[in-house]
Amino acid sequence: MRRRLPVIAAMYGMSGALGLIYEVAFNKYLAYVFGATAYASSAVLVAFMAGLALGAHIASRIDHKIERPLFAYGVAEVLIGAFCAFTPLIFAKLTGVYVSAAAKAPDSLVTLTLLRGSMAVIVVLIPAAGMGATLPLLARFVQADEPSAGKRLLARLYALNTAGGAIGSLLSAYVILPAAGLPWTLRGSAAVSAAIGVVAIVLGWNARIPRLAEERKEGAAEPAATDIAGSTLPIRDATILSAASGLLVFGCEVIMVHLLALVIGTSVYAFGLMLFIFLVCLSLGTPIATRLSRRFGAGAASFGFAAAGIALLFSLVVWDRLPEIFIALGPIVRSWGGREMARGLAAFVALAVPVMLMGTTFPLVLRAARTSTVGADVGRLTVANTMGSVVGSILFGFVVLARLGSQRSLVLVALAYLGFAAFSARHVLPRLRLRALGLVASGVVVAILLPKWDLARLTSGANVYFDEGVVPNGVVEMIKEDVHGGVTTIVRDAAGNRTLLTNGKFQGNDSLELRDNRGLAHLPVLFAKKRDRAMVIGLGTGVSAGTVAAYDFKRIDVIELSPAIIETALDQFKGVNHDVMRDPRVRLLVEDGRNILLTGHETYDVISIEISSIWFAGAANLYNHEFYELASRHLEQGGVLQQWFQLHHTNRENVATVIATMRKVFPHVIVAVSGHQGHMLASMSPLQVSRDKLFDLEKIGYVEATLGGEHLVDYVKGILIDEKGIDAFLFDTQKRLGKTDDALVSTDMNLLLEYATPKGNIPTADDIPDTIAYLSTYKRRDTLAAHIKP
Repeated sequence: MRRRLPVIAAMYGMSGALGLIYEVAFNKYLAYVFGATAYASSAVLVAFMAGLALGAHIASRIDHKIERPLFAYGVAEVLIGAFCAFTPLIFAKLTGVYVSAAAKAPDSLVTLTLLRGSMAVIVVLIPAAGMGATLPLLARFVQADEPSAGKRLLARLYALNTAGGAIGSLLSAYVILPAAGLPWTLRGSAAVSAAIGVVAIVLGWNARIPRLAEERKEGAAEPAATDIAGSTLPIRDATILSAASGLLVFGCEVIMVHLLALVIGTSVYAFGLMLFIFLVCLSLGTPIATRLSRRFGAGAASFGFAAAGIALLFSLVVWDRLPEIFIALGPIVRSWGGREMARGLAAFVALAVPVMLMGTTFPLVLRAARTSTVGADVGRLTVANTMGSVVGSILFGFVVLARLGSQRSLVLVALAYLGFAAFSARHVLPRLRLRALGLVASGVVVAILLPKWDLARLTSGANVYFDEGVVPNGVVEMIKEDVHGGVTTIVRDAAGNRTLLTNGKFQGNDSLELRDNRGLAHLPVLFAKKRDRAMVIGLGTGVSAGTVAAYDFKRIDVIELSPAIIETALDQFKGVNHDVMRDPRVRLLVEDGRNILLTGHETYDVISIEISSIWFAGAANLYNHEFYELASRHLEQGGVLQQWFQLHHTNRENVATVIATMRKVFPHVIVAVSGHQGHMLASMSPLQVSRDKLFDLEKIGYVEATLGGEHLVDYVKGILIDEKGIDAFLFDTQKRLGKTDDALVSTDMNLLLEYATPKGNIPTADDIPDTIAYLSTYKRRDTLAAHIKP
């Protein structure tokens, strides 16, 4: 065994890395099918975790029948690899099935959520079940070969698997997915899983373990401990504590990721970095658990839960100070890599101590549980831990966070840790019990004395550009938190202007940006041949939607993911958006815009898209080739697609990729500027408007009130380049970069924009004047004349 153990440990660590890569890849694939909503993501998470629980349960039920558990582990890995190798094909087929089923209940959130969950189970269940079976199978093998140290070695394997998951999250974000794309990431990972399985099968071919005569019957007297002295937790209490560990760790993870999105950013790299640090710290809990066990013996589980709760409470004093790290390092750290390291440092400062101590709880429960059939009981505890994780992610994500906010939610988690510390102290010797309960009481006092966070500093957005944020020294007038849109705030500056922020990132205001936002809405309407139906994706302050509603459209569909954004547009910015949300022509859909188009059949004269930034995780789904093909099918003849895109903190290659991807689908494309906001217009028909039509449009509804003394022709003058200029720009850019046409097209599979655009958030990137300057060199003298007809 000792010669095989390093190989088994390495395989199980790699298995953890592959599990995280699979989960990330599955989430991306299913986001294209189900949308990027919190409900859709939760459906995938529940399916994945349910698969893990099912696998652990099956392994625990058949544990007594397996003579070669290492061989069985290898078979599970081979099955995982074989299934995942074919998942790209399965996902391709899944889209059509989902669209057909969703079309029958397009407006029912419950039906859509159940549909997404059931279809996610179809894809995710088999590989997740295989992953869930691995720990109970290895538990039986390790226990049989090393009976005196079985649980200690098992805890180490658990830690290695978790550490492997951390490495997998980091590699998938920074290396594998950007380099290989989605299909080859899955296929390559599947090949590694299969290789691990083959090695395990070879090692386990002759490693036979006698079958157990029978499983321990439910309700029978607890057997003596089979591992370390001091195993004092009855299996029933150990099951409760295992579930509590999973519930609180995942509940805390949901809240901390929510907070870290505010503090360190929302790019795909930021999420990979968060998960890496969280899992690394969690895995370091195992050696700490060993020390706690040596020091406190039977009372270690109680002390582990108490220490986790107290550490979490003390960590709360750090969170609202984290933006100061970015402000201090801004003038010094100017590279993208350096700033990613700074974000990692901030995350580590916030997470390290509490998460490491949270990571002690499940290993300590495994050590303290009284077991007879190790594989079966480990399977039972793993199932409880996994199902607790599912409940924790949903409970804290959808209920607790929205009602209590981040700080009070974390306090609740800490108090729950203290409560379970008291619960587990029932089985501790009196002397240790008093010490454990003393820690619990101390934690409650700390919770009462905690100061409130400085919300203005916490929500400043200092992480985005390593400065003081959008509104320095602003006053937070409103803050809303939810799992859908993160942290939404309204901040008032010294002049009384109000700015809407999401996770510290600018969304709009009621002053300087009004003209720019209105221009994004006016221009597509001018070129549209008809005005029957319009779609606006991304509500923000509602100014663009209000401008579209100024025209005589019969219906306007407004699509927005975040309930908090909807609330602010409805009540806080109704003065500048003309109370658009109460317009009877407006139909509000709280959904993913791409998913609405995927499952719907309606066509529109105008589709206007104004989302925050391409580098937000998931936002690039609306800038990929597949989305433009989808949008083109939902445009009426003569319909116009309008899309905001980023002129600042970018580079020529990213700008060219955005434009080239749209140009690949649409024969007629214009790049225009409204103030300092860039946007593209695309259509299957020529983009032309007459001067007479411009004057007539100004007389409709309250259009004139949105112009601020200007005329519609002034917005047309914002056109920078059209098809000829775009083609020349793309040709020169391809030549400079040595790339072909297709190399500058972002797709769902190659993920070009999602992984390239976050790297522009550095001081040396092109700013708005730079981008406009090089685009303007391709503007023809007759550009305006080509689009404004007599």
